[in-house]
Amino acid sequence: MNRNIQGLLLAWLLGASAAVDAVHGDPIESEASPPQSTALVLYDQGFGLVSEMRRLTPASGENVIRFRQLPPLLDPSTVSFIPLVGLPGLQVLEQQFFYDSASPDKLLTRYLGRPIEVVAQGERHAGRLLHAPRWAEAPGQAGLLMIESDDREARVFVRADNVQQVVLPDVRRLAHIEPVLQWRAQVDQEGPQNIRLTYRVDEIRWQAAYEVVLDEDGESAYFAARVGLDNQSGGDFQEAGIQLIATERGLLADRRRSAVASPRAQRTTAPALRYMYGAEEPTFEETAATLMPVQTYRLEQPVTLKHGDHKFVQYARVDALPVSRFYVYDGVRFDRFQRHRRNDWNYGTESHSVVDTHLRFENDPAEGLGLNLPPGLFRLYQRKADGAVEFLGEDTLLPTSVGEPGHVLLGAARGLRGERERTGYTEITPLRVYEETFQIRLENNTTDTVEIRVVEHLYRWHEFEIVRADAEYEQTGDQTIEFRPTLRPDGRRTIHYTVRYSW
Repeated sequence: MNRNIQGLLLAWLLGASAAVDAVHGDPIESEASPPQSTALVLYDQGFGLVSEMRRLTPASGENVIRFRQLPPLLDPSTVSFIPLVGLPGLQVLEQQFFYDSASPDKLLTRYLGRPIEVVAQGERHAGRLLHAPRWAEAPGQAGLLMIESDDREARVFVRADNVQQVVLPDVRRLAHIEPVLQWRAQVDQEGPQNIRLTYRVDEIRWQAAYEVVLDEDGESAYFAARVGLDNQSGGDFQEAGIQLIATERGLLADRRRSAVASPRAQRTTAPALRYMYGAEEPTFEETAATLMPVQTYRLEQPVTLKHGDHKFVQYARVDALPVSRFYVYDGVRFDRFQRHRRNDWNYGTESHSVVDTHLRFENDPAEGLGLNLPPGLFRLYQRKADGAVEFLGEDTLLPTSVGEPGHVLLGAARGLRGERERTGYTEITPLRVYEETFQIRLENNTTDTVEIRVVEHLYRWHEFEIVRADAEYEQTGDQTIEFRPTLRPDGRRTIHYTVRYSW
């Protein structure tokens, strides 16, 4: 049948009502209350856990309990409940989830062998439904509805293309036109009791976004953090407390997005295995990651989130956050994709010349922040003297805890350049001890005095020794060192060092 017929059918169902006669001998039926005290735990993988209080009024013995006002994308296999302390026992013997309106096929299937009425080409046909076609059949190839007369003396075949209206009697008892969770439960003692119902729902997402506007002097900025909430689950959540969960898998994806956003990565014909500033390992290789929660963030105010809502909720705001810039030259790249080949003399000899600019801020209460900041898209703007705002770029802000500095990549620094060259490779003891020497050349073609953080990764092996270096350095990681030379305007600087590996 076509979409118009589907609409007619569903529209009629939504307005239909019929009395339901209790069947003698059936379990006692009751309805749970609407959800109260709702809490949402939203994961960065597009799903959430819903926890809501429901009030039940079962009788003693066997009961059929129905829950309504549920999202259509509820996962029935995840439903659980916790009775509040001190209340009578409740044992769920069977559980079913119904939502017939999700598919007209389901609705008609429930009426096979039952009375229906069909109007086609102005004629009304009533009787028992013996066969119904699938709604997805293409126009011109629609199947037939087979209806048997009440006296079973005649059968009518109606082309689905010709159907104008379908009437399904007693729809509230025989069909479920809204999502319904149904329990068959054994109750020890009658009387009202409260339970906390928990379930997973799909198609509900969150993403943090940062809008930062630099003042004209570039030393402070307007900082606004918001959390975008997108609810396509089909459910409505009233005044819900919301927690946000960052998982291992999500954080790995954030690191990859941040690396891919690098101008150097965009210029390569194939993805290169690269280091990010502050990372101990390259981030482009496939890494196993789970949905284990790594960090949790809580929104201060309850949020009403209805189906279809895509809203942004303020998470943090500082009108004048002190900021600074620093420069990083991390010259190594791995275009050859050697992996764990510590004896390969070519390993790590590729390089690039771009010096990156980073923006730094302190996540500290004294500076006006002091909140754990979730990963998210960081957009940077510059306010000009006339009040106009210029877009400077965007990057992914990685998770930043209270007390930690936050920094984002702004792009290539103008007027700064680096070169990295391997100038020596010596086998001291075959297959056991090797020495490797590098030369890093830096240029400052600007009118400012700048400090450049030169990052070197000692990637061949974790047992190493810096045997020679003509500049001071600091070990910033298990296999990372960092030089911080200062270059005057139009200045040049060359750094040499030799590392010895032993295994």
